[in-house]
Amino acid sequence: MKIGYILFIFLVTSLASVAQIDTISKSLQQVVITATRTVKSIGDVPLPISVVTEKQLQNLGLQKLTDVLQTQAGLQLSNNILGQSLQGYPNPFGSGIQLQGLDAAYTLILMDGMPMTGRNAGVLNLDRINVNNIKQIEIIKGPAASLYGADALAGVINIITKVSTANTLNAQVHYATNNTIGINVSSSIQQKKISTQLFVSRFSTNGYDLDKTIYGKTSDPSENYTATIKNEYKISNTLLFRNQLRYYTQKQFNNYLVDVAQQTQIVKGTSIEKDWAVHNELIKTLNKLSKLIAKIYLTGYANNAKVYVQKDNSLFDNTFLQQLFFKNELLYERTKNNNTFLTGAGVDYEIINSSRYANKKELSNIYGFAQQEFSHKKYNIVAGIRLDKHRLFNEQINPRLAASYKINSNLQLNASIGRGFKAPDFRQQFLFFTNSIVGYTLFGVNELANGLQQLKQQGQIDANININPYVNIPNLLAETSVGINAEVKWNFLNNIKITTGFFRNDITNLIERYNLPFTKTNGQAIFSYQNINNVFTQGAVFSLQAILQKKITINVGYQYLQAIDKNVITQIKNKQIVKRDPLTFISSYTTKSEYGGLFNRSKHTATTQVTFQLPQGYILNTRLIYNGKSGYADINGNAILDDEREYTNAYFLAGLTISKNINKGIQLQAGADNLLAHMDILRLPHLNGRNYFFTANFNFEKLFKHSQIQ
Repeated sequence: MKIGYILFIFLVTSLASVAQIDTISKSLQQVVITATRTVKSIGDVPLPISVVTEKQLQNLGLQKLTDVLQTQAGLQLSNNILGQSLQGYPNPFGSGIQLQGLDAAYTLILMDGMPMTGRNAGVLNLDRINVNNIKQIEIIKGPAASLYGADALAGVINIITKVSTANTLNAQVHYATNNTIGINVSSSIQQKKISTQLFVSRFSTNGYDLDKTIYGKTSDPSENYTATIKNEYKISNTLLFRNQLRYYTQKQFNNYLVDVAQQTQIVKGTSIEKDWAVHNELIKTLNKLSKLIAKIYLTGYANNAKVYVQKDNSLFDNTFLQQLFFKNELLYERTKNNNTFLTGAGVDYEIINSSRYANKKELSNIYGFAQQEFSHKKYNIVAGIRLDKHRLFNEQINPRLAASYKINSNLQLNASIGRGFKAPDFRQQFLFFTNSIVGYTLFGVNELANGLQQLKQQGQIDANININPYVNIPNLLAETSVGINAEVKWNFLNNIKITTGFFRNDITNLIERYNLPFTKTNGQAIFSYQNINNVFTQGAVFSLQAILQKKITINVGYQYLQAIDKNVITQIKNKQIVKRDPLTFISSYTTKSEYGGLFNRSKHTATTQVTFQLPQGYILNTRLIYNGKSGYADINGNAILDDEREYTNAYFLAGLTISKNINKGIQLQAGADNLLAHMDILRLPHLNGRNYFFTANFNFEKLFKHSQIQ
């Protein structure tokens, strides 16, 4: 209620302070491509979609993509607990983004329409992506498997990078708390038939330490480099060739304590992360109505962490991951009378090699899809279907139907239903890993039998334990979902856009990690994966966008979420779940009212962002993010969320950025994030207190023209 009251008062006072009206129609004409893989105005898309524009990114002044995405309604940061367990330990996990209450592993991350690789424990570290090279971000909520296949069960986030539109040269210098330094340079070259966009950057930070009583830093020092080049060559009036090369590398400096031969030792080393991609695209215009598009995409990811015992410089641990992904796709598109037909087919091939797998693994997938869009003055209908034939699994057929209806020029109804799926990933199938520090072991299903037999032969499992029931277990099934979304969009007084919506996702064969009912001789657990749970997420969303007097832009968003495990509800009804208080040791049955749903989800989240165009060229951006309490960890031994002590506290994040255009070609920015200095060392280690930053942006073309005029 508190957040609702704050937002209500803020909204009423903002609206009451202005009398003039401006139009919001420009935002409705904004062009997007992710929802249907065809160019459409956002107002004509019958799916839940939101867009972060280049102008919004500039006004925010933020350097981390996760910080940007948190400002969008219904997107919640998901921190991987595995990456927070040991201070100073190499952490490749990063933070992901939840859509509609589904884990970050179920959101497909695209860059210029192509999938990114390098997930650790299902999470792709989004902060590998440099914000300063982004043109816009398109966010599609709900299953998108009918176009994009596996991993789009929760939705799609497509990061669209900048393209060359004129001859320009730009630079940026950024400095922030913790000696964080960013330097970016971009250049566009535009000729008659050839255009090139070049971007290079360097980013470094000293990290930070939230707990001085523990040796090592909470977030280690690091430095990274990014380079991207995009080329476009107009071969003829009917043939266009596009090429993109991308490279990223980061070095993280690790320093922490371990036990070696029952002695505490300091270990130091580095984690080196690399990410690269080559994307070629050939577009052939067949006639005024149709075109062919051929795409070839190759991307690779590597992470290599080596740490040495400081005392004698002996190697303590070497963990590595190498991943290669290849996609070849052919598309045909035909548009007649505003009705577009799109069909395509392709093949995906993936190789992974890691210290956590027994040997190199390969996966492949062949797919084909078709989609028909029907456009009318009053309605838009999109019907699509996709067939995937995975190397290890049965065929998957995923349809989607979406429709919009315009009641009048100011009121529109949207509804969609779609099926999504997620094939078991490498980790869930082939993992063969023992933690060198803690000592637990984790096996993918396909390696479980072999792994258990090896542990028993090595004496790491007691000879009296019967492992036979786990030697011949069934293979994992693909996770599937059915998602339903409905929206009402209302344009009020031509300058206010209000959207209210509802969503529900029903997931079957959810893959969960579980403990085997016996331990190793060192007392540590053995884990594997199984299809066990049927869950649903459902909720309501509200967003408001207002442009007032051409000087003030207001964006307000709110999401209410329920994320429930159906199996747990059944077990609670049958009195099959018992909790034991860790302080009193009293046991009791868990009740339905005590069950809080899935961990790491907030029932209430809200965002508010207001941008002011001030006199003398100043721009002020203010933002407020609210995250309600969420489940963190089980304390009473039943592995479900049913105790108030298992939650993180609700909290606010506030930030502001002020920008000033100096002459022509120079913009200065200053700002702060986490103004309220919220911190939770154990549960929210990514929050390190109040952060300040200063940025200088240079447009050398404008500077040169300005100096010539003078």
